[in-house]
Amino acid sequence: MKIGFDIDDVITDTSSSMKNYVMKYDKNGELKANMEDIMRGDASTPFIEQFFVDHFLSIAKSAKVKPHAYEVIQNLLAHGHEIYLITARGEEQKIFHDAEALTLAYLKEHSIGYTDLIFNCVDKAKVCKDYKIDVMVDDSIKHCEAVRNAGIRSILFTSCVNETLPTTVTRVKDWWELEKELK
Repeated sequence: MKIGFDIDDVITDTSSSMKNYVMKYDKNGELKANMEDIMRGDASTPFIEQFFVDHFLSIAKSAKVKPHAYEVIQNLLAHGHEIYLITARGEEQKIFHDAEALTLAYLKEHSIGYTDLIFNCVDKAKVCKDYKIDVMVDDSIKHCEAVRNAGIRSILFTSCVNETLPTTVTRVKDWWELEKELK
């Protein structure tokens, strides 16, 4: 089986790292007032965009690997599944400048295995079709619904950004639950 995984808030706990930086650098309350948008990667104002430019690499680097992500990914690879990391991170978006090198180093440092790594992905449904992905795991309801609407199974990894939002996409709360859902 070919399984696609988003990185931020699926493999890594980027939101917790992001919250720490928002609290540290929010001088006028704008970041805190737009916390959910920020955690979804929405640079809706010049101030928020500059926050991403200034801090995204540090945020991504300091994010912890989610509990049991390493074990489940290793187990999937050991059982012959192909793992595709599909992320919006990349050089094409200026807020993610130098993100490819950082991501490669981070994955190596944390021994996160994968078959292929696809950067600059803003249309995950298209990428899933192009790579013939069987199931995509993401924390974005928008991406999960688009993937499902393209006829590909999707699983929503619950995070603080999506936990209160309604969807009909199958949800999982952690990596053990995800492993069961994938079987």
